[in-house]
Amino acid sequence: MSDDNLSVSRRKRVNFIKGFLVTLFLVMIITPLIISTTALIYVTRLDKKVDELSDQVSKLELTYMLKSSADEALDSMIADRSDQVIKEEDLLSNQAAEPVKEAQIEESSNKKVYLTFDDGPSSNTEKILDILDEYDVKATFFVTGYQAQKHPEWYKEIADRGHTIGMHSYSHVYRDIYSSNESFTADIDRLSTYIKETTGIEARYLRFPGGSSNSVSSVAMSDLCALMHEKGYEYFDWNISSQDATSPAPSAATITANVLSGIDAHETAIVLMHDAAEKNATVAALPGIIEGIKARGDCDILPIDDDTQPVQHLSPVFEEE
Repeated sequence: MSDDNLSVSRRKRVNFIKGFLVTLFLVMIITPLIISTTALIYVTRLDKKVDELSDQVSKLELTYMLKSSADEALDSMIADRSDQVIKEEDLLSNQAAEPVKEAQIEESSNKKVYLTFDDGPSSNTEKILDILDEYDVKATFFVTGYQAQKHPEWYKEIADRGHTIGMHSYSHVYRDIYSSNESFTADIDRLSTYIKETTGIEARYLRFPGGSSNSVSSVAMSDLCALMHEKGYEYFDWNISSQDATSPAPSAATITANVLSGIDAHETAIVLMHDAAEKNATVAALPGIIEGIKARGDCDILPIDDDTQPVQHLSPVFEEE
């Protein structure tokens, strides 16, 4: 092979090696660049996605916070109502040992039994009314006013089915209604007006939350009793408690026994029960209570009316003229 041929061959090899090295160098430079660019694009997209998810999380957190605030407010209202029920049952327990005034009545062949329901209307009102209809029994409902937003139709339904509507305060918040005579009067007048507008009935029968002998009132209950009497309201306490507001909640059988066992001691028996959403045991006990009373054969089950002799824990004190 001539020198010229060797020279050409050598140059080709050198050029090939140079080309290979240049290509390798470019690959070594471009490949990381491509990878970096791709990674940057991916990270950018990932950052955008993270931002979107963060926004969604923030919105969810805000929604949760708003819901939590609403739940806390609702829980507070429920706790406030529950606190009143607990206080009321404490009062009922205390009053069990106190003398109860029953007006003298003429001899009658039958005892008079008045089934009364406090705190309604509620989601249980329809069930109670249906049971009373089934047994052809009329009762008395001492209603509150704060349930008007939830169950406005049941005030009129109670009246339309022939039952007596009495008043048990509009708000049922002890610290407010018992803060002064004026506060209680305003509360009862508000409830009386609502009942009149809803049912057309002039409600004249009253049951004080906690009873007339409650111990939480900031005003003298004897004075308040006299004031209500002067306004034309007749108030009724009870001489038989179903104890359905105790904690823990009693069974239907216990509620039934509590009612039926107390009838013998009274010619006029006014029975305290509650119409509230959580009082399912009271609803379950009602058929047995009615059947037990009727089975005696010496009782009339009646709604409170103008002929009913009041049962009062505390008598009104009138100022001497």
